[in-house]
Amino acid sequence: MKKKRILPLMLVLLIVFPILILGLSKSYIVTHYKAMSEVKSKFQDLIYQYESFDDELPVENCINIELKDDLTVIEKDLALEDIEYLLSLLKYGYAGYELFGGDERFSRARRNMIWSVREEYGDVISIDRFLEIICSELKFIQDAHFLIEDQKMCDFSRYFSTRVYDFYRDSNGFYTFIDDKLYYLIKVNRESPDPYMKLSLDEDGNLIYNLGTLSDTQKVCIPLELLLESDEDIRKEKVSLFEYIPYYKEKPKSYNYYEIDGIPVLEVNSFCRISPEDESIEEFIRDSYSLRDKENIIIDLRNNTGGSTINIDNWYRGFTGKKLQKDIIESGLYTDTSIALSKNKFENKENEKEIVKKQCIDVIASYEEKRFFPGWSPIVYREFKPIENDVNIYILVDKSTASAAEFFAYYLRKLDNVLLIGTNTNGCTLTGNCSTAYLPNSQIKLHLSHKLYMNKSFENTDGIGLLPDLWVKPSLALERIVKYINKNK
Repeated sequence: MKKKRILPLMLVLLIVFPILILGLSKSYIVTHYKAMSEVKSKFQDLIYQYESFDDELPVENCINIELKDDLTVIEKDLALEDIEYLLSLLKYGYAGYELFGGDERFSRARRNMIWSVREEYGDVISIDRFLEIICSELKFIQDAHFLIEDQKMCDFSRYFSTRVYDFYRDSNGFYTFIDDKLYYLIKVNRESPDPYMKLSLDEDGNLIYNLGTLSDTQKVCIPLELLLESDEDIRKEKVSLFEYIPYYKEKPKSYNYYEIDGIPVLEVNSFCRISPEDESIEEFIRDSYSLRDKENIIIDLRNNTGGSTINIDNWYRGFTGKKLQKDIIESGLYTDTSIALSKNKFENKENEKEIVKKQCIDVIASYEEKRFFPGWSPIVYREFKPIENDVNIYILVDKSTASAAEFFAYYLRKLDNVLLIGTNTNGCTLTGNCSTAYLPNSQIKLHLSHKLYMNKSFENTDGIGLLPDLWVKPSLALERIVKYINKNK
């Protein structure tokens, strides 16, 4: 009797269970694609929708020019012509055009530039004054890749700190020792101390807290007033926070591998070649396969200003055995302007091999055959898929860690057992694939990018960057993280 009852029940389960699983899977797929569609739709609003290219000026006039060292003034009529070229370069060659206000905002800037030039006394205007006008009217741009001459159109937040006091934490709050007496930190500038307390490492590799803050101030230091309390008295102390400047180092090649106390150190100076003879970036990718079984590795990205993300993809695949699924939304602008600028960049690249330059130029030219040309490439976005990682990865960063180096740190940080040590990074990830152009008359140089990147939260972090887990002076970061690792083996 029992067998007869069990058999129908098993048949029901065999029929119902797959239906339930199929239903749940279908529901997940629908939800997943709906979320993906919403993200792409939101990103679509950030890129300019072209109806015509009739007013796109010939970009060749901004590339093929003979630069003059003694040019200090130009006629105002020529400056006005340069303004038209500037707006054409921005509209048809700059990925951030719509993000930063589109036609309305940039047309207003154009009108203000024209008015300012015409208001100048006489028939000529100095190049310096013209540059000042342009920068003033485009200061609403917050893009660390966008340069006008040597001026980055971005406000940068830098890290200020002091090591005068080492703080510790218990259930009562943050405390330190002054003259061998224990004091709790009650206030910082009459506020809660919490926002100022940054987890750090002392000279022996122990976890401590230091006072610190991010600021875009141009001042040398940031003064703080501390209110401290012991069992016996209350005291006030004044301290000054100074910037933790980036770590400067010579960079003869892109990559260098060495070990400290048996710990592998990957010194990654760039994600592209330093010179055509530099083969070290290939070594970087090859080494990724042998690092999977290490207990600890240190990746030194201090003063790494970027390079090619292709090298990041290849290293990630070698290290994890999986393709990197990028959750950064992106699209590229491909017009006569952007393609001509990109071709010119690779034709004049001094750090790359001729065969690689030719391959890149061929790829760039192929975009002219795409269905979306002229215009934006299809929006690319995927969900990041977590991958198991048992290797303790310590990444050293500073304010000069930028662009592709930040993407590398960003994606590695999504793995388990990864710590960032140093200061906040540069914050230079909003746009990419940067090219150079010149305003034809004033010869003012521009750096502008034709690719747009955005995180899922649609937050522009340019100028701020990634925040570390351990805030350590960059010049001391390697020494202290080695001591930390040795203490925690």
